Formats: sequence, C-alpha cells, structure tokens
Amino acid sequence: MTTRPPTQHPSPTLHVFEQEGGWHWGITIPRPAGSGFKVIAYSETTFRGETEARSDGSRALDNLPNVVALAYVR
Repeated sequence: MTTRPPTQHPSPTLHVFEQEGGWHWGITIPRPAGSGFKVIAYSETTFRGETEARSDGSRALDNLPNVVALAYVR
C-alpha cells in the first residue's frame, strides 16, 4: 500500500540582492513540478542599502495573505 503525504503549501522565502547599483528583494516558493522557484512578489523600489531592502521585504513577507496558496496552484 502506498500512502501519499498531505498536500502542503511551500513556505515563501525572502531573497535580498544587489542589482544595478541598488538593493532589491524578492519572495519565492518552490515550483510544484520540476525544479526551481517561482517569484510571487518583488520590490519595485530600489533601496540604497541591504538593511532597508531586507526590512521592506520582511514586512511584505509578513503581510502576504493566502497568495502563496494561490501562487502554488497556478
């Protein structure tokens, strides 16, 4: 008999990175099939420092509604 684990939605992960002279953040989840990650949110603002970008990204991560469940399905 084969048992199937219950469906779990992946936890979103915050990434902070420097690009083109400024700092940005992105939030990803693992792709449901295949490999890699799916970006579900990102900063449109360019921040001067990593700390500022991380703070804003953490706020966004904390305020994510059930968008993660919807993003996983799509």
